[in-house]
Amino acid sequence: MVTTFGSFFTPCVEIGWRIKKEDWGNGYATEAAKACLNYGFKILQFDKVYSFTSTINLRSEKVMQEIGMVKAGEFDHPDIPPDNPLCRHMLYKIEGQGDEV
Repeated sequence: MVTTFGSFFTPCVEIGWRIKKEDWGNGYATEAAKACLNYGFKILQFDKVYSFTSTINLRSEKVMQEIGMVKAGEFDHPDIPPDNPLCRHMLYKIEGQGDEV
């Protein structure tokens, strides 16, 4: 997905996941994200990919770390009201790699 809302890192290629709650903790997000990154870097020739989530979503942050992403900062999401607890986001990034993710 190409993310285009106004921020210091956009436009960018974003990776994300949504998993039904009853399927959390089985490694599905991590496995699928690794496959997507491999395809994105090797076939689509992306040079970097970003991911972001609200700071309270520690499960998604863990997936980002497990797939080799590094924290690149934090920001307030421009489409979420400032008083909403989901407004503050953490940003992760991974750069293109020659080897499998």
